[in-house]
Amino acid sequence: MSNFPEPHDTAAGASWIATRLIYNRISARIAEVHESVNIEQLFLLMELDKETGLRPSMLADRMLRSKGTISSLIKHAQKNDLICSTPDPLHKNAKKLHLTEYGKKLLDELNPIIYQELEGSMEGVPPEHQAMIIKVMQNIIKAEHPDYLSYYAS
Repeated sequence: MSNFPEPHDTAAGASWIATRLIYNRISARIAEVHESVNIEQLFLLMELDKETGLRPSMLADRMLRSKGTISSLIKHAQKNDLICSTPDPLHKNAKKLHLTEYGKKLLDELNPIIYQELEGSMEGVPPEHQAMIIKVMQNIIKAEHPDYLSYYAS
């Protein structure tokens, strides 16, 4: 038997497990609606919806994925007509990525499911606890990836 506490008995471990459960639930719901799109591709679409014209290296940083993983996601998303690329006029060998009309339509179909699951996961949690959870999670995000929240500042 290990001398370490069970993950669900620590704050970070409980957060990790809860996040994984929500992630898996959203993945399953997405598969019910559109079996060829996985959750990583969904994150890619969400990033390009938030800010069109991102370069692959920027996507890798925002999605916390390697450049190799992003290249694979881009390849599959282009193959499925979810995104397209255009040359980056400022960087000779770079490309900018954009949602296609089909990619935007698909994301618009999936967004209500995502938010329904996110809201459902907080059902029964009082608003003041939710506010505290947000604050704590943002502190963890800042510690782990200091620039991350700045990508989404309005």
